[in-house]
Amino acid sequence: MKKKDRIQETHESNVLLTSKGDKIFDTCIYVLAVLIIIVTLYPLIYVFSMAISNPVAVARKQIWLWPVGFSSEAFKTVLNDKNVFIYYGNTIWYTVVGVVTGVIATSLAAYPLSRRNFTPRKYFLIFIMFTMFFGGGMIPTYLVVARFLKLYNTRWALILPGLTSAWYISVTRNFFATIPEEMLESAWMDGASEYRIFLQFVMPLSAPILAVLALYYGIGHWNAYFDALLYLGKTELQPLAMYVRRVVIQNSLEAQGLDHAVDLTYEQVMSTLQIKYAVIVVAVVPILLLYPFLSKYLQKGMLVGSLKG
Repeated sequence: MKKKDRIQETHESNVLLTSKGDKIFDTCIYVLAVLIIIVTLYPLIYVFSMAISNPVAVARKQIWLWPVGFSSEAFKTVLNDKNVFIYYGNTIWYTVVGVVTGVIATSLAAYPLSRRNFTPRKYFLIFIMFTMFFGGGMIPTYLVVARFLKLYNTRWALILPGLTSAWYISVTRNFFATIPEEMLESAWMDGASEYRIFLQFVMPLSAPILAVLALYYGIGHWNAYFDALLYLGKTELQPLAMYVRRVVIQNSLEAQGLDHAVDLTYEQVMSTLQIKYAVIVVAVVPILLLYPFLSKYLQKGMLVGSLKG
């Protein structure tokens, strides 16, 4: 009977803790989460619907959410353009190389800052954090990259200037700090060098934060266009984001010229109103496909990495 009484008292205390204020707070959180999901999904669904809908329905502005009719001509036009695959190849190169070099540079910078036996780590942390609040500006940065480093019209102009980030170093350093120091010290006492400890102990245990870094660096390089606008004058070196920007601006100007046209042909409607949406879909879908494979690491990596080390 005593055990049953304890269970009943525990249940009653839990019921009392769930007050009306807690229920109202939980309801507000759920409503806010639903609104965020709607705001996030609506543009994606709308753009995809505009890309595959009937061009006449697009011209008449009949699409609000779901597709009206079906047409794949916009995607055929985009994929038949040979330049698209050149831009795609450039973007894949920038993304892969940027992710690999970014993760390596961030990990190598964060590891010594997480070790307690690294005496000058406080000074390096101050130096790195200083760059988060103060920068040289666009013009000095351009002069350094283009004139001093001579990276103008080279692929490395999109890799080296943004090789790593002070914020990512800080988050990775905090994650490395959660690894038990005793384990690393025991490996060191057994004769393992710092490089071996880093490669065989720290890196295998850091899959969550490495996945977060890879995803963030990948998204950054996949969507980057401003640096390409500054440093890449050659079309054959430009990424897919530059192609999307060019198509969107060009078709927007053409659409303005057709606003006063009375008779719109099928080809005119498709070329001016749908190609830009098809290009956006072609550019966005590959990076969205990465989320299911990395989602299991994101929550753990960000929560542990954001804790104060």
